[in-house]
Amino acid sequence: MPQQDAFDEHLTIAENLQFAAAIRAPHLSKRDRVRRLDAKLIELGLSERRDAVVGSPEKKTLSGGERKRLNIGLDMIGMSDVYLFDEPTSGLSSKDSEHVIEIIRSMAHNKIVVVTIHQPSSKIFQMFQKVILLDKGGRLVFFGAPSDALRYFAEAEHQHQFGAELGACPSCGTTRPEFIFDVLETPLRDLSGDVIYEENSRGQLVPSRRYSPDFWRDKYEAFRLIQDVKQVSLQQEEAGPLPVAPMQRKRLPVRWHDEWTQFRTVLRRAFTSKLRNRANLVITIGVSPVLALLIGTILRYSENGTYDFASAYHIPTFLFLGLIVAMFLGLTNSADDIIRDRPVLQRERNIKVRLSYYVISKTITLGFFALIQCVLFVLIGNFVLQIRGMFWIDSAIMFVTAMSGVALGLVISSLVADPKTAANIVPLVLIPQIIMGGALIKYEDMNRNLGLLYSFSHWFSEHPNSEKTRKTESKLQVPLVCQFIAMRWSYEEMIVAQATLNPLTKRQDRAHDEIQKLAPKADTPQQRAHLNDLTDVLALLSGLEGPSAREVDRYLKRVDPVIAGKQRFDRLLFKDAKGPITADQLYVNQKVSDLISRAEMEQNDYRRGNKPNVFFGLEKRYFGIAFGVFTFDTMVLLVSILVLLVVLHFILRKQLEVRRS
Repeated sequence: MPQQDAFDEHLTIAENLQFAAAIRAPHLSKRDRVRRLDAKLIELGLSERRDAVVGSPEKKTLSGGERKRLNIGLDMIGMSDVYLFDEPTSGLSSKDSEHVIEIIRSMAHNKIVVVTIHQPSSKIFQMFQKVILLDKGGRLVFFGAPSDALRYFAEAEHQHQFGAELGACPSCGTTRPEFIFDVLETPLRDLSGDVIYEENSRGQLVPSRRYSPDFWRDKYEAFRLIQDVKQVSLQQEEAGPLPVAPMQRKRLPVRWHDEWTQFRTVLRRAFTSKLRNRANLVITIGVSPVLALLIGTILRYSENGTYDFASAYHIPTFLFLGLIVAMFLGLTNSADDIIRDRPVLQRERNIKVRLSYYVISKTITLGFFALIQCVLFVLIGNFVLQIRGMFWIDSAIMFVTAMSGVALGLVISSLVADPKTAANIVPLVLIPQIIMGGALIKYEDMNRNLGLLYSFSHWFSEHPNSEKTRKTESKLQVPLVCQFIAMRWSYEEMIVAQATLNPLTKRQDRAHDEIQKLAPKADTPQQRAHLNDLTDVLALLSGLEGPSAREVDRYLKRVDPVIAGKQRFDRLLFKDAKGPITADQLYVNQKVSDLISRAEMEQNDYRRGNKPNVFFGLEKRYFGIAFGVFTFDTMVLLVSILVLLVVLHFILRKQLEVRRS
C-alpha cells in the first residue's frame, strides 16, 4: 500500500471505494459489494462523509486523517492475505495516527499485516504484535514483541553505558520507543566529551556512531542463538514427517465475468472522473465552438466580394485549421492524464489488474469527448462558411485526427513526470504537424535535399538512377519525412473528400461509373433505357438550378433512385428546377477543385510510365497494388493510432515493473 494518496480526487469517497471493490472483488455480486462498502465506510469512520468529493490536498476537502483512512480503505475493501503499508501515519496528528493504526490492527485477524513506520509514539508502538528493527543496509538488529525490544535495548544500555535516558518503567526501564534509536545511534566522543563527526556518502558531516550496524547485527544474532539454546527441550524430539514436495502452481482459468467487471469498472471510473472535473470539462467543450466561430468568421471571404461557397478563397485553409484544432485538442486533453493516474496505476498493478484495460478505457473516454469537440467544430464552422452536405464526413476525419492527438498525448504523459513538462512538449509535437502537413508549406516548395531520408527514398525506388525513375518523379510527391506526419494523411483525405464526396460530385461520379459499366454491354432494352436515363441525369446535374438551397438539395435526392436503376428518369419532376442558385455554387469550391485537378494532371501525365503517388491523388499504388485514397489514408491513421497505443502499453508496463522492483 503506497504512502502517497492513490485515489481519484474528482470522485467521492463512496465512489472511490465502490470502484475499488469492483476491481478487487469482481466475483462478488453488486449487492454484496454495496454491503461491503457500507461496512467499510462505518469501520473507517467515513460514513457521514461518503458523498464528499475527495479533492486535492490543496483544496482541503478532506482532512489528512480522512485521506489516509480512505487510502487504507481502498485495499481493505478487497480480499487479501498479506497487506503492506508504507508509513500510513506520516503527516498525521497523534490522534489520527492512533485511529489509522487501530484500523490496520483490526485487519490482522488471520492475515499478515506489515507496516513501515518511523518514530512512533509509545501508545502506537505497543499496539503492534511484533516489531522488526532494521539498521542501515537492511541489517536485522531485532525481531520480537515491542516490550521485548524495549527490554533488550535497555539491557544493552546498562551493559555498555551509552548514556541514553531510559525513562521510568520498572520492568524494562523505559517507555519511550525513541530510546531504541538513541541506543543504536549513540555518537562516538573524544576524550573531552565532544561528538566526533565524519563525512557521509553525500559529503555531509554527520556524527560518528559508537557502534556500527554490523555490531548490532552480530549482537542480535548472538542473543537469538542463546535464546534458542535455552528453549531446547531435554527430551529428544520425535522425528517429524518428511517434507512434502512442493506442488506445481497451476494457472487459474480466466473468469470472463470477472474480467468484464474489471474492465467495465475501469471504464466507468475514467468516464465519471472526466465528467466530475467541471472546470476542465467546460474548457474542453467550450473551446471547440469558440475556435470554430473565430476561424470561420475570419476566413469568410470570397474574391468577388459577396460571399458564396464556390468562390470562397480560404476553404482549404479552414479544413486544415480544423484538423490542427482536432490534433491540438486531442493532445491537450490527454497530455496529463497518466501523470495524474500514475499512483492509481501502480496500486492496481500490484493486484494484477490488466494494464490494457486502463489504456482502452482512457482511449474510449478521451475519444468520446474528442468526438463531441469535433462535432461542435464542424457544426459551427461549416455553418459559417456554408459547407453543405459534409457534416458526417468532416466530423469523421476530424475525429480520427483527434484520436491521433489523444494517442500521442497519452504517450507524452507516460514519459514525463509533471503536467508542466507535458504542456511544454505539446507545441514541439504540434508545430511539425503544421509545418509538414502540406498546407502551410507546399510540398513542391519544400526542401527535398534531406540527406539520408532523401537517399533512402531514392533507394526505395525500383531503379533510382534510371531515366524512367526521373520521369516518374513529380513535384507533388510527398517527401519521405512528411510521410510520418499524421496531418499529411488527414489533410489529404479531407480535401479529396470535399472535392469528391459532396452531394453533387458524389452523384455525378456514381452516374459516370454506372455509364462506364453499362456502355460496353447495353444489349437489352432495359439496359439501354437505363443508360439513356443515366446520360440525362448527368446532363441535368451539370447545370442543376433552383430557387433555394433546399430546393436544389431536394432535386438532388430525386435522382438517387434513377442512378440506382429503381426508377425511370422523368424530366417533368425537374421542370421547375430553375433559379438563381446552382448546385455548383452550393457544393463545389473552386480552390479545392484546383488542388484535385492539378494532382490528377500530375498523376495521369502520359509522359510518365507509371502513375506517381502525388499529394491529393485519388489513387495510391504501393507494391503494385492500387488503393483508394480514403481506404489507404484512413488505414494509415488507424494503424498509427494502434501503434502509439501499443507503445504506450509497453512504456507503462516497463515503468510499473521498475517501480515494483
